[in-house]
Amino acid sequence: MKSILVTGAAGLLGRFVVAELLQHGYAVRGFDRRAGSSAIDWCVGDVTDPVAVGQAMQGMDGLLHIAAVPNIWSGDAQTIMRVNTLGTYTVFDAAEAAGIGHAVFCSSDSVAGYTVREGRMLAPRYAPLDLEHPLLATDPYAVSKVLGEDLARSFALRGMSVVALRTVFVAYPEMAGEIVARAKDPAAYRGPAVGGPSSAGGGPLHHHIDARDLARAFRLALELKLAGGDFERFYLSAQVTLAPEPTLERLRRLHGAAVQVRDPGVYERQPFAPLYDLTHAAERLGFLAEFDQRHLLAGLPGF
Repeated sequence: MKSILVTGAAGLLGRFVVAELLQHGYAVRGFDRRAGSSAIDWCVGDVTDPVAVGQAMQGMDGLLHIAAVPNIWSGDAQTIMRVNTLGTYTVFDAAEAAGIGHAVFCSSDSVAGYTVREGRMLAPRYAPLDLEHPLLATDPYAVSKVLGEDLARSFALRGMSVVALRTVFVAYPEMAGEIVARAKDPAAYRGPAVGGPSSAGGGPLHHHIDARDLARAFRLALELKLAGGDFERFYLSAQVTLAPEPTLERLRRLHGAAVQVRDPGVYERQPFAPLYDLTHAAERLGFLAEFDQRHLLAGLPGF
């Protein structure tokens, strides 16, 4: 598998994924609403346009579907649902028609429901939160990712092999100022406050992942040995949060005893470990994050 189509290739995440693939010898075609700066083959179009998407799929061996409205603040509900849901169906339908047998879908930890208060966020039922935890999405973005996974799974049931990567907030270099601004005054922070592309995210626990790590996870998912019909999901995060409090202390302050702690040892070994169980990603995908951004917060009050 050497020729890969990356949707959303010109975006904040796409540029890192393209660079990772090129570094490892892949031929990459980018599909986006505009051509990016990478020296690759570009197809310009919208993911909801079946003709443009179908043309981009020709001659490709694999698919990384990243294009989306990236969070709840980047579009109204109708736009989010149209682009993220209809776009995902359009892309997978075209991939199947073009004979592409393996695809990776950019999902989100928001499917678990613990990311933004705008969606009437529900507390997790237990920690670490694993793949057996129910999906409690309530905001349009999170719901669009649940539906996106369902669509991706439907194409696996038809014979494609598919991996869904449930990534947390991506800490791009452009987000460093927002991360620091939030840490300085979390109660008053309303981003974007210092020129970042969006607000600092990551939900109540301030989860994050470095874009370099996430790009590597996409490559590993592309290279994962699967049979036709297989569908795999992975939660992805840095090994620590960006919150000022240790994870269990913060969960108890926010939710009392409502969150059952199933494996206290995880948080004894690393007090700032994420909510999500990363064991499956480590064992099956071979992924463990190498970077984190807590160094940005060193010396700030509370850190």
